[in-house]
Amino acid sequence: MTRYVIIGFLVLTSVAGGCSPVKVYMEKNEMARPEAFRTFYVISEYYDAQAFNSPVLEENLQKSLTEGMENFGYEVDSEKPDLIVRYNTILTDRKKEINSTPMGPWGWGMNPWMWGNPWMMGPGMGGGYRVEKYDLGELVVDFIDTRQDKVVMRISAVGEINKPDQRSRNLKASVEKILKEFARNVSARG
Repeated sequence: MTRYVIIGFLVLTSVAGGCSPVKVYMEKNEMARPEAFRTFYVISEYYDAQAFNSPVLEENLQKSLTEGMENFGYEVDSEKPDLIVRYNTILTDRKKEINSTPMGPWGWGMNPWMWGNPWMMGPGMGGGYRVEKYDLGELVVDFIDTRQDKVVMRISAVGEINKPDQRSRNLKASVEKILKEFARNVSARG
């Protein structure tokens, strides 16, 4: 029996850990001939800004984007690139309302002991709503055709950040998902 409990726990933690808190959105895709791009260069949209106000995250972001593009077969060219990979990070304070009313198999706030007693459902008594603060992190990556001087593809990733160490994990997951979306769209057109 203990073995089944351990296996169940491992499956549950792997499923929960595998769910990424980052969502990716394709905002624009006008890349007509992806095979025309051989070289690239990674830059920040704002020269003096750092990724989520951290020089370490800024360095990791540039390195991840550069390595990812190189893995797709593009070469770095700082003088005259075919494609500029321009990024920007945005961190916004947000609030959300959390419903903490007990929900059981008997329905909304009902169980055999309380039978929906309104006095037992108030805040501080196991029910009600609470407001939770969090940061919303966003990474926006523009792929710019230097010959046309125009953004041909824009992909953004958005994720909720509740802890400081989550910034690094979400940023890494964002870069991976954005580059995967880029590769998927380039190969579909190429």
